[in-house]
Formats: sequence, structure tokens, C-alpha cells
Amino acid sequence: MSLAILFRIGIIIIAGIMMGCSIVPMRYAKKWKWENIWVLYIGFGQVIFPLALVALTVPNAWKVFASAKGSALTYAIVFGLGWGVGNVLAGIGYAMLGVGLGLSVVLGLTASTGSLVPLAVMFPERLMSSSAMALYVAVAIMLGGLILSSQAARLRQAHQAKDEITSGADLQAFGKGNVRIGLVVSIAAGILSSMLNLAFVFGDNVRLTALRFGASAPGAVNTLWLPILIAGFLPTLFYCSYLFVKNQSWSAFWRPGTGSHWLIGALMGFLYLGGLSLYGLGSVKLGEMGAVLGFPVFMSTIVVTGNVAGWVTGEWRGSPRSAYAFVLGGNLLLIASIVIVAIGNRMGG
Repeated sequence: MSLAILFRIGIIIIAGIMMGCSIVPMRYAKKWKWENIWVLYIGFGQVIFPLALVALTVPNAWKVFASAKGSALTYAIVFGLGWGVGNVLAGIGYAMLGVGLGLSVVLGLTASTGSLVPLAVMFPERLMSSSAMALYVAVAIMLGGLILSSQAARLRQAHQAKDEITSGADLQAFGKGNVRIGLVVSIAAGILSSMLNLAFVFGDNVRLTALRFGASAPGAVNTLWLPILIAGFLPTLFYCSYLFVKNQSWSAFWRPGTGSHWLIGALMGFLYLGGLSLYGLGSVKLGEMGAVLGFPVFMSTIVVTGNVAGWVTGEWRGSPRSAYAFVLGGNLLLIASIVIVAIGNRMGG
């Protein structure tokens, strides 16, 4: 393997580390409610920073949107909204299950369903092909990983005091949510989050139009990202606004001693968009190897980073050794399923 390829893989690994770390700072915004930090994180990561990035890389982006097919923009927005609902649920799941377990469940499902759904919708005649069979195997392995991970979570919860366990997203009890509810929420999040891939597949005319207007390959991808990200922000905005009224948590933004929380939200948004941008750059530089090599490296790095961060920040402190064994086995199976998804996509290409 050449040094150039290793360098590009290194970029993707850094991107995965940034994405895996993007959720971790949330646990330290303890003077806020979940909705305060989540709306700030998604606002920075999906609206403010992306707008600035597109303005810098594709100055004529609005002409691109005006010239692209209306159906492509519609698909990008509609599927972006569905992905945004998944984002909201993922945020709740992370707070309930912790970063490591939450990311593992959500990403495992996103990777497999994000590949199967486009295959079923666009190429139903390939559902019995060798590439489809590889995806079915990946789904089966992913389900095995989820079973092991859920057992690890149950063992962890069995060693927690009952008054510590919450039924919702509570930053004061980060990672100590009811396992059953947290898993259901995270599974729903993983399924809905696969709509991001649909937004890219059916909205691709936006990217192609940007290329015709002279945008670079990464710039064209950024142009397609923008309507998807902004549409994905809307469910967060609506749900968090509802919680602001219900919990009277608007005032928490101006509470004394919370200036650092604004920086935490901005940092989370920067890590999120920075990770996505670096992955896009590294994947493009890898060319045809981007899907078969870049994708599993990126997703696996996120899973590993999230779990390491979870262990370092004490999410599994006090758990029995068997819980560690189950979560390790679950993560290995989830990573294996991601690798097989990439192989299946390559076979289909």
C-alpha cells in the first residue's frame, strides 16, 4: 500500500475520531437541559458552519440550487427531514445509553439499512445478487452485535442504583437512562438516520449541477450537504422549542456560569462538520477505494472512538467484567458488519 493511500486513510481516521468525539462534550453542559446543548450543537454543525463552508468553497451555490432539478432538491429536503428526526432520537439515545453504546447501536443500524434501502428501492432486481447476500449477512451480524451490546447495557444497569436510572435524556445522569427505552429510541434513530444515504442518492443532481458550474469535487458535495443539513436541523428546532416551553429552559441559555456551555456547543458542531468534511475529502482522494475502504474505516473509527471515550469518561465504571466482555464482542460484530456492508457495496458497483 503506497504512502499516498496511507495518508488518505489517515485523513479518514482523523475524521472518524472527530465524529466519535463530537458527542462527548455534551455530558459536561450540566447547567443546561438536554434541549439547550442539543439545539446549539445541531445549529452550529448543520446550519452556521455549513453555510460558512459553502460560502467559502462554492460562492455561486445559490445559482446551483436554482439550476438543479426541483425533484432532486425536494428529495434532499424530504429525506433530510427524516434523517433529522433520527438525529433527535439519536441525541436522546446518546444521553440515555452513553456515547459508546449509543453510537454503536445507531451507526450499526444506519450502515446496514442505509445500504439495503437504496438497493431495494432503486435496484429491486438485485435483491438476490451476491452483493445483496453480503448485505443480508451484514445485517445478521449487526443484529448479533446489537444483542450483545444490549446485554452489556442490562448488566451495567443491574449494578446501578434504581434512583439513578432515568426515563429520558438527562445530562445530570448521562448514560444512566432506562436501557429498554434507550435501545428502542436508538434503534429507531439508526433506521431513520439511514435516510441520509437516500438524500444523497436521490439528490445527487445537485452535486452534478455544482460540478457543471465549476465547483471542485469536495465543494460539490458540500453544496448537496447544505439543503440536507438545514432540513435535518428543523426537527431538532421544533422538538427543542417544544421542550423549551414545557421545561421553561429558554432562560438556561443566559444562566450565570454557562458561558463555557456555548463553547461546548460550538466545539461539538465543529467536530461534527469537520469530521464530515475530512471524510469527504479523504474518500474523494481514495477514488474507487473510497466506498470499499474509506467507509468502513470511517464508521469503525467512530464506533471505537465513541467507546473509548465512554470508558475514559466512566460510562462503564462499576460494571461487572461480563459487561465489558459483551460490549467488546458487540462492537467487534458491529465493526465486522460495517466492513461487510462496504464489501457488498463494492460488489454491487
